[in-house]
Amino acid sequence: MKYKMIVLDLDDTLLNDHLVVSDDNIKALKEAHDAGMIITLCSGRVSQSIARIMKDIGLHTDTDYYISYNGVIINNGQDDRIFYKPLEGQILQEFIELGRQYDVDIQLYKGDDVVVEKYTPRTKAYENMSQIKVKLVDDFKVYDDTIKVLYNGDNIEALEEMKTHIQRKYDDQVHVFFSKPTYLEVINKEANKGLALAYLADYLQIKQEEIIAVGDSMNDIYMIEYAGMGVAVRNAREEVKEIANYITKSTNHEHAVSEVIHKFVL
Repeated sequence: MKYKMIVLDLDDTLLNDHLVVSDDNIKALKEAHDAGMIITLCSGRVSQSIARIMKDIGLHTDTDYYISYNGVIINNGQDDRIFYKPLEGQILQEFIELGRQYDVDIQLYKGDDVVVEKYTPRTKAYENMSQIKVKLVDDFKVYDDTIKVLYNGDNIEALEEMKTHIQRKYDDQVHVFFSKPTYLEVINKEANKGLALAYLADYLQIKQEEIIAVGDSMNDIYMIEYAGMGVAVRNAREEVKEIANYITKSTNHEHAVSEVIHKFVL
């Protein structure tokens, strides 16, 4: 099979444990790109964070793409938006109130801003990880839409309880999932990594079987199941490995993406 596109999660997949793309991975990506592969980054991160990584590794043309916010937005390498599915209206206010009831940090996403009502050590850790400064506001009630809601908390049991509640009450309206053990995310039902990838594939007239998708976490399952070649990196969660077509011998810190490119592309 000749693959035409490779779709890559960032944290714990393309990025190493120092949150950078290794030289080995950059070299492999450039070789794949030169061979005609469409490289697409796909992450729960904000658009500007992914755009910076795209530019750092030399992927910034209108034929390169990135999917941000776990599938809510698709941009090309020149930051032109081609897909957008926000959360809006009364349901957003209900999710804000739910986060307050459980006393977890709530993060909303407006344009390029990550918005919070309170600044905590967890907020600071998020800033360090994403390299994005958050915006502190007095009251979320002024917002009538958001790209996504992220609940950031140390109490995993409470987050699990919130997830169960959201699934029971809002299953026909939203996707809810953990992007990290302490990050519970809620997005529009019409958006996830798999749905966004399906839209992009149709937009580019690429078949499912011509796509490789590589990831490690629960939010990557959608795109790994959609792709013709779904890959889990060695450090992936067991649930992800179970549905993957291939599991890398290398971890994210050992250039797993380079392994995938050399095995299936070059």
